[in-house]
Amino acid sequence: MFGRIGSGVVAALLVSSLTTSAFAQASRTWVSGVGDDVNPCSRTAPCKTFAGAISKTAASGIINALDPIAAGAVTITKAITLEGSGVSTNILNSGTNGIIVNAADTDVVIVRGIMIQGGGTGLNGIRFLKGKSLTVESCTIQNQNGAAIDVAPSGAAGTLFVRNSTFVANKTGINLAGASIATIASSRFFDDVLGLHTIGTARATIWDSVFASNTDKGLWAEGTSEINMDRGLIADNGIGVQGDAPIRLSDVMLGHNTTGIAGAKVISFGNNRIASGNGADGAPSGTLPQQ
Repeated sequence: MFGRIGSGVVAALLVSSLTTSAFAQASRTWVSGVGDDVNPCSRTAPCKTFAGAISKTAASGIINALDPIAAGAVTITKAITLEGSGVSTNILNSGTNGIIVNAADTDVVIVRGIMIQGGGTGLNGIRFLKGKSLTVESCTIQNQNGAAIDVAPSGAAGTLFVRNSTFVANKTGINLAGASIATIASSRFFDDVLGLHTIGTARATIWDSVFASNTDKGLWAEGTSEINMDRGLIADNGIGVQGDAPIRLSDVMLGHNTTGIAGAKVISFGNNRIASGNGADGAPSGTLPQQ
């Protein structure tokens, strides 16, 4: 009798072990245009959407796109990487937010190689509410009624890193609120209403980037926020730079804007080129020495 009981217990444990293993989260999962979200999201049995794969991916894991996909919106609540480089990877977010990041204060989130298309009715391409940091690399975000990236921290201020990305035809390219911090490199803001907008105590540092054909303003700092820009082009905007809070410019060309510089808090390092076809050039309110 004890032998039979022992055998039953062993069998039950084996079944439990197999069941747990079958539903264990993987550190790397896959999505495909011909996948199915009921799959385990392995390379040979991929899911169809990021939303379907995220619950099957361990914290700090990677979700890779295998081939062209047109995925829907996704909410991220843990450290994760969405990787779409090398294939046509799209998130379509008509009428909603494309990606919401609402993770723990210690979580690092990376979004790479993805186009987020709002179709003219999208709310925000990415809404960053909470997390240690969000990196957006080699992405295109367009046609959002709100911001391509809206940083509106609900807790501790997260840090935004943007590199080699393009923001086209949005109400705002990047909106930074609260005490958020952003570093933006080698990126392009085209045909938005506003290129970059900072408010509250937010702080943005920009390097080697272009703000062009934004109908209202290229850069706009309000409140006690600040923007620092080194190397770049600000062209064909309504107002190139609106400094209601400090904006510091170094090695920047401001050309063919309706107004080049406006506001009382635009500061130059003395190496910018402003008189270049603007309707009205405007002038910085002060200069800083180069060291």
